[in-house]
Amino acid sequence: MELEYLAPRPRQIDVLKTTFARPDWLNIEADTPCRPAARALRDDLIALAGLRVSSQAPFPVRLEMRPGETRPEGYRLALGKTRAEIVASDLAGLFYGAQTLLQLFVLGDAAAMPTVRISDWPEYQLRSFMVDLGRAPFSLDYLKRIVRILARLKMNVLHLHLNDDQLCGLRFRDLPLGSENPFAIDLDDLADLVSYAREHHVSILPEFECWGHAGSVIYHFPELYGAPGMWGGMSFGIGEELFDLLGRVFRELLPVLEPECIVHTGLDEAQWATLPSVPAARRDDYGPQELVGRVYDTLQQAAEECDRTVTMHLWADHGGRPLPERLEHQVVVEPWMYHEFSSDSIRQRVEQYGGDGKTPFMMGAGSSSKHYTGHFGATRLWCRLARGVPNVEGVTVCMWETNDLPGRLVTLFGGAEFAWSPESPVRREKDTTGELIDRGVRARMRRWQAAFGDADDEALRAERGPEVDAGVYCWGERAGQPVAPTVRFEMSG
Repeated sequence: MELEYLAPRPRQIDVLKTTFARPDWLNIEADTPCRPAARALRDDLIALAGLRVSSQAPFPVRLEMRPGETRPEGYRLALGKTRAEIVASDLAGLFYGAQTLLQLFVLGDAAAMPTVRISDWPEYQLRSFMVDLGRAPFSLDYLKRIVRILARLKMNVLHLHLNDDQLCGLRFRDLPLGSENPFAIDLDDLADLVSYAREHHVSILPEFECWGHAGSVIYHFPELYGAPGMWGGMSFGIGEELFDLLGRVFRELLPVLEPECIVHTGLDEAQWATLPSVPAARRDDYGPQELVGRVYDTLQQAAEECDRTVTMHLWADHGGRPLPERLEHQVVVEPWMYHEFSSDSIRQRVEQYGGDGKTPFMMGAGSSSKHYTGHFGATRLWCRLARGVPNVEGVTVCMWETNDLPGRLVTLFGGAEFAWSPESPVRREKDTTGELIDRGVRARMRRWQAAFGDADDEALRAERGPEVDAGVYCWGERAGQPVAPTVRFEMSG
């Protein structure tokens, strides 16, 4: 594979036979709109490649914006003996082109740099990585490090699963939620993260569970308990009291997000029950399909009050998620499957949810909580099977129940590869178990990790802190102990 160290793999690469010695001095040229990308590239070339940058240097690196010249977030890159040039239609594309040039200088052979022309663009608009604050701690510094890793890998969304049965990872101001979790970030932290991510062309997508996986909220509001969850845990009962609480949640959450943002509302793996305040004659007015409509309306009312434009995402659930007809083109549903051996199920979901006139959908990919060393096979299948599907918005690479990104980094690294460029690398016919493709991706990842310190294994582990799985410490003196009282909370009576 030519220039196999580039990650994600560019879509079109033309490598000429001519090579040249890497220049020691560079002159980075950029017009005013491109200067933030130019400054970031300059700093990286100095810190990571050991190069010197000067306006008097004989080797120009030109960054240029030409609207309409490339696909959204795409770029063209030319590198030769006397100069380099990156052209893009938008700032994100310019930034991603700079990341590819940086990899060429950092990972390439300094004595034999390639003469190369690259034309590159992402297959999917939303390339998201999900971390589970509802089951494991993530500090603000750790989340910022993850943002930097995402940006290096051309991922553009960080999905924060904020609450679950075990934990609430966000501490609210006027609600008790998260107050019992010593590791919860607060709303000021979230605002800081939103701003920081924006500088790296990453959007923050929060998820607040609005039906199932509700234990850490019911801990503070036991009157909202409705039924057990599908796999244990707790489900909210449906009634006006729930919608009142969700309105309060959204009105605290939305002001720290971008003016145009996405909020994921969960709505999966629950068992239906109404609250005692709902008269028996009106229970049908609070059914699962009506619940989706009421959550949407509650979110949009809060968005109007907070001057935000919000798109609502929700999990498609195991049997599909019936939607009110009025919302079929207003929300984004997300079916999921994390196991490569379930390729038929992934194919069935793409066929079920994909197509002209159907509700927009995200692909729920990544790895399950039991992929202890990480996994990208399901992401590869999702992204390859959904190419060209008209209503697919993108893919979420999920990392469930744990904060152990250093141990499962291949989930993100391999996922980013296929989210950007689904056709590469190709699995060989003889590789019936996927062992060869797994080995190849992990080898490329380790080389990339060694060069880019944000992904350094020791640094990641130090910033992660204690490893936690499903709200419980994994190792050391606290092994088996819960992070917070919500982890083992049960309803009595």
